[in-house]
Order: sequence, then structure tokens, then C-alpha cells
Amino acid sequence: MEIISLNSLLEADESEGRDVHSYLSSFNCEINHDVENFLHEKAIDSEKRGFTRTTLVIDEKQNNDIVGYFTLMVKNFDFLDVSGTNRKKLTGDKRATTFITILIAQLGRSDLYKGKVSGSEILEFALERCSMVNELSAIKIACVEYEENDKLIEFYKGNDFQQIQKNESGYIISYVRL
Repeated sequence: MEIISLNSLLEADESEGRDVHSYLSSFNCEINHDVENFLHEKAIDSEKRGFTRTTLVIDEKQNNDIVGYFTLMVKNFDFLDVSGTNRKKLTGDKRATTFITILIAQLGRSDLYKGKVSGSEILEFALERCSMVNELSAIKIACVEYEENDKLIEFYKGNDFQQIQKNESGYIISYVRL
């Protein structure tokens, strides 16, 4: 497997994004239509506008099929109902009202690779990129937001993420220190 940035594909595409859009449309994720829809409909615009950075995990031995992808962005979160001890863990200040993080905004695996490549492998690629951002910017926390769902809770817990709070929409926010 190799990783390639969406930005580099767009820079190399001479068809003004049409070829890249067609390529991204080959990704299918029936279990999570939001993940599929983001890559099909929103990733290119979000990339061009500088809101997010999407990275594709590809199978270079299988026609460069998209195995999965992840999308990163820098985001400030407000602390809602978090103890001073946990605020200090994340920011160094028990009175902090916000914390800055690298948000893994999207994470998905293609249906074609279910049983062949784990979500943890794709998450590991995302965390490697987060560590690179940490080296350059000193942002030391990576977060994910997800629906309260036993499968997702266990997935992130099994990958060393710790729950910190729920956001205003009821999504769980979990973090890992880089």
C-alpha cells in the first residue's frame, strides 16, 4: 500500500479535476455513506479551499485502487464538561477553555478491501501524518469525532484513543497524544 495526497493528484490532473473526481468516485463504503459522500462530493472542494487535507491509501499492485482514505484538519474545540485534571492533560492549563487538535475528520475503507485491510491500518497512516504535523507545529493531540456506537467506541479505544467529551451534536470526541 502507498499513500498519496489528494492535492498532488489535483496538481497533476490536467482535466481541471474531472479525472480525479472520476477516480474518487470509484471508492465505495456502504456501511458509512457520509464517508463515501465526502470523498465523492466534498473532498476536492475542501482541498482546494484549504479547509482539509485528504490522503488516499492506494493499492499500487491492483490498478491503484483506493483502499481507504483519511482527511485531516486543524480544529479548536471548546471544553464543555471536562475536569481541570483532563484540561491540564491536554493543554497544560487546568483553566483552559479550548484546545487545539489535529482532527481526523474522515476515515474510511473501501468495501473492496473489507477483510483484507483493517481500519486500524488506515488509522495508523493517519496518525503517522498527524505526527508529521506535530513535528512541524507542536500540535500534540489528534482527535476524532464519532457517533455513539459500540463498534466505533471499541475501535477507537482499541487504538489507544481516550474519550474526553461529547460535542454539542452528541458526537463523542476522543483523543490520542502524539
